[in-house]
Amino acid sequence: MVDCRYTLTMTRVQILLTEEQDRRLEALARRLRASKASLVREGVEAILHRRATQAPDALMDLAGQAGRVGRKDISRHHDAYLLDRKRMRRR
Repeated sequence: MVDCRYTLTMTRVQILLTEEQDRRLEALARRLRASKASLVREGVEAILHRRATQAPDALMDLAGQAGRVGRKDISRHHDAYLLDRKRMRRR
């Protein structure tokens, strides 16, 4: 859990949660004897840390550069297309 006792300043931020998210957050806060705000700060910190340490996915960057390729079924048959390409490279 993030310890914010030593933080000199904080910024007030308003967020919108679904009723279900708020209910679950409230239950977790009660169970952990923590405030909902501290749990939200902990979640934000976890996301920021994960995103900062996450290496970019070079394959996805490359795929994104391809643009439209003329096939409409790639999302369903991508494994077959990749396998065909791999076989062509071996020849």
